Amino acid sequence: MDSKDTLLRYLQVARDALLWKLDGLSEYDVRRPLVPTGTNLLGLVKHLASVELGYFGDCFDPVS
Repeated sequence: MDSKDTLLRYLQVARDALLWKLDGLSEYDVRRPLVPTGTNLLGLVKHLASVELGYFGDCFDPVS
């Protein structure tokens, strides 16, 4: 297994864990701010998705 496969498997495990923890929460619960900065659980999911798309997309699928 190469490093790309290892990373993809690690990320899938992390995604599955996040979804498992969010499963069953109401829309209110995922959108309500939990800290003074206004961060909510939905914002964390969006952040993680954008980091994966941006950083890992650039690293493993660069456009030449």
